[in-house]
Amino acid sequence: MSKSLGFGVVFCCVFTVASTSAAKAEMLKDLATTRSAKDLWPQLAQAPKQAVQQQDLKQALPEEETAELLEEVTVTGGRTKKRSETTSPIYVIDKLEIEQKGARTLADAVRNVPGVTTNVFGAGADVHNGFFIRGVPTTSTAILIDGRAITNLNQEHYDPSEIPINNVERIEVMPSGGTTLYGSTALGGVINVITRKPTKPLEGQLSVEFGSYGYSKYGAYYQGKSGPISYNLNIENFNTLNNFFYQVQRPSGTLSGIRPNGDINARSYNFDLGYAIDSRNTLTFNTYLRNSAKGIAAFSIIDTRSNVFNGLSADQVGLNDDHKSRLFTDTYGLGLTWDSKLGQGDDSNLQFRVSLDRALNREIENTGEDFRTEIYLLGLRGVHNWKISPAWNITYGFDYLKEIGVSEVINSGRGPDFDTSSDRPAVFMVNDIKLASNLIFQAGARYSLTSQFGNSFDPNVGLRWQVAPNFALRTNFNQGFKVPNFNDLYGKTIHKGNPNLQPERGSFFDIGFDWQPTPTTDFRFTAFASAITNLLTLNLADPRLPDFQAFASLGYDPGDRVRVNYPSLYSTGFEFSFNWKMAPNWEFFLTETYTDARVIDGLRQEVNQTQYALVPFHMGRIGFGYQDPNGFRAAIFANFVGGRSVDTYHVGPGDLFQTDGSGNTVVISNVAKLNTGDLLPGYTTIDLSMRLPVNQGMTLNAYIDNLLNTFYEKSYGGPGPGTNFRVGLAANF
Repeated sequence: MSKSLGFGVVFCCVFTVASTSAAKAEMLKDLATTRSAKDLWPQLAQAPKQAVQQQDLKQALPEEETAELLEEVTVTGGRTKKRSETTSPIYVIDKLEIEQKGARTLADAVRNVPGVTTNVFGAGADVHNGFFIRGVPTTSTAILIDGRAITNLNQEHYDPSEIPINNVERIEVMPSGGTTLYGSTALGGVINVITRKPTKPLEGQLSVEFGSYGYSKYGAYYQGKSGPISYNLNIENFNTLNNFFYQVQRPSGTLSGIRPNGDINARSYNFDLGYAIDSRNTLTFNTYLRNSAKGIAAFSIIDTRSNVFNGLSADQVGLNDDHKSRLFTDTYGLGLTWDSKLGQGDDSNLQFRVSLDRALNREIENTGEDFRTEIYLLGLRGVHNWKISPAWNITYGFDYLKEIGVSEVINSGRGPDFDTSSDRPAVFMVNDIKLASNLIFQAGARYSLTSQFGNSFDPNVGLRWQVAPNFALRTNFNQGFKVPNFNDLYGKTIHKGNPNLQPERGSFFDIGFDWQPTPTTDFRFTAFASAITNLLTLNLADPRLPDFQAFASLGYDPGDRVRVNYPSLYSTGFEFSFNWKMAPNWEFFLTETYTDARVIDGLRQEVNQTQYALVPFHMGRIGFGYQDPNGFRAAIFANFVGGRSVDTYHVGPGDLFQTDGSGNTVVISNVAKLNTGDLLPGYTTIDLSMRLPVNQGMTLNAYIDNLLNTFYEKSYGGPGPGTNFRVGLAANF
């Protein structure tokens, strides 16, 4: 464990002892005599929960102000928490922010959330890019829909851009500390998508949207509640060509062209059915089906040279083959959840869930190879949330996952290369203890059992000290454990599995504060550090290097991208958000995330001490929003992104090896290739979004992205478009 992370544990303990004598927070009843409800905002948000019931608060305040007071409500581990009860920072993306961003998918919505850096958003989004939470990649982020994990399959081709959010109430992002409750897929954090719940016999929405580069989206949700039965159906069909003009800079000069092979056709269907057995027991059945066909342009900058070897063009010798693959995905999931309130009150809640998820990925290369990986995952989860006393809440339970996988090259004629299964049981417990009225301590652990990789005990501790009604300090330390999944070990796509992989282990520490200096401003800051060993990543099989023999022993060829463990990665950084309600109809917002994800040991000397591939050093957003009482909304904001390390092993073009007339080996590289450790230049774009009510049930939405027509590279080999637009109608009933 690093010294700074060890200090995190000591700090938590010292912080606990030093804080027990702090002054108690003011009781809500002592504030009730204040004349202005808005003046009460910070005090009410931080006041002890038992001082007043939410119903009393709703009666005392106007509806809009009540919504503001209660906005920071989170759902974790089966129990509802307010921000003032959490030791970890949890960022909430509400419907307004989703509309401001013009978000179609989850990937769009989480862009510029503090702690999150991403290359997956808007036109040109590609599955080979990704998002990172405090430097930890997509594959280690648990994505939940209404508390149910949908990324336990953790597939290489899992794409957050395939999750539509036209029926989403809010999205909660917890950058760390989720491993205890949600297991290895939460090593880097948790994203919980909360869907809208039916409150009327019938309600819904129909929407249509069109835009640049062949963009079209058709969506609908239909939901209702009648007696003990509730239902929710959500459908979306999305198409785009992504054939935009790009322009990037390289040492050889300016390279430009039309982005190739970027078309996407995706469909998503979700259906939830709830049945209230009685006032204390509910059954919920949920299912989803998503499928897509898309071009894969891992490196989509075309080398246009006409003579690179013996009179052959770059395209003829294969320098542009990295944008000629096709990917077909077909996933579905079924889940049945039983929620029960034990006893007579609301202080003991039991949840049990059984689920089945399946993912089928087929990737067809330009060479004609047809890769197939199919995985089934059976899950069982039980969790009990018990408020033993006003000062002590305990959450405990178990998870059991059984993974069954098959991988093969379909047209090889030799049948499946691997057909195997594994079991991953675990138990967990989290204690939330109120040491004083203004001091909350959290402690828990997860114990994971595996037959192939041994067992792991991973603790977490956290502390929140409400120094004043409008100012709180918090700190957390946790450890995580992640075993390689079937795709990591045995996958047969363009990225090759490696049965010699070891499990990842990580230690994570953060410290920060929440501050509301005035009733209309909110500032949150967190500094973080993490150390990960055996980070799962990729290396390129290169016959010029000594480690090629290890790849050759697995049956791999020069230029293959193979999964490996980087022995050591260390990340440090900070994140903050600032929100200011300047006037009743105006707001100002600012977010920033700085991440130094340093590869300490990357197996090869050229990788050591470089920024982990694709992670931006910084990413943020600044802007203004306006909303009038009649429903008109508008926002203008700038997105800024700092330097990003290139990824020559994952998405970068591989070198070609040719033999000249004398029998000598000639190495040929794409003209757009950069060296490992090089940084792409930062960039800034300005976006505009508007929402205009047409009548009581219909709205017009319009978005103009990249107003200044800036040409940039989202990630290595993934250029972004210039100015582009979308316009659509949404009808509610």
